[in-house]
Amino acid sequence: MTPEGIIQFFTSIANNPWILVKFLVLIGLGLYLAFAVIVVRQVKLMSRTLNGLFDIPLRLFSLIHLVAAIGVFILALTVL
Repeated sequence: MTPEGIIQFFTSIANNPWILVKFLVLIGLGLYLAFAVIVVRQVKLMSRTLNGLFDIPLRLFSLIHLVAAIGVFILALTVL
């Protein structure tokens, strides 16, 4: 990126600070999506270690959570 492009970027942020807010929201949702992936992985490892009654519902809930996080991230990308 050229120095003129960098100056233009910061000037556009100064003129419209919502660009920075949108960028930070997308970063936050991306981190939450990573958290959802980690939760699915941890539940999978836990279910291999412990056998119990709540194994299937817990894995299902973690997958639903991951799908919802992906959906919210995609929705935010299209709306913002």
